[in-house]
Amino acid sequence: MLKKSGFYIFAVLFVFGGQFLMTSGLMTGQPPPINQTTLSGQNPMPLIGKGPALLYFWAEWCGVCRGMQSNVDAVSRDSQVMTVAERSGSGQNVSEYLFKNQLNWSVVNDPDGSIGQAYGVQAVPAMFFINSTGKIVFTSVGYTSEWGLRFRLWLAGLL
Repeated sequence: MLKKSGFYIFAVLFVFGGQFLMTSGLMTGQPPPINQTTLSGQNPMPLIGKGPALLYFWAEWCGVCRGMQSNVDAVSRDSQVMTVAERSGSGQNVSEYLFKNQLNWSVVNDPDGSIGQAYGVQAVPAMFFINSTGKIVFTSVGYTSEWGLRFRLWLAGLL
């Protein structure tokens, strides 16, 4: 029994240690400006500056991102969500992907990854939770459930 509990403790530490390492380089505080417009021509900064808001970095080639699509889509229906398509091809490619998957997201295309670099993104999906003063207060990398997204947005609204 002791060996089994030791394994679980190791597994939990491994997961949380990995999450810490993946998020340690992500931007917190004042978000860097995003100078590109969304695919629909909007300036993204006012959309995320009114927090609580979620800034979600994803890629069309990312399997985990595909697994999160319905979670992000559900949250985007009643919360401020801005997404950034990382290294996913041209704006036309991203628009076709959104249409094919019936996603009505506000998206900034980042074909060369420069926006992601400014935010410290090394892997997708990456999430930035922004409070009502426009500051990044939480970050996360990897799969997050709809309720996990909603809970962090709620917490961001309190800070």
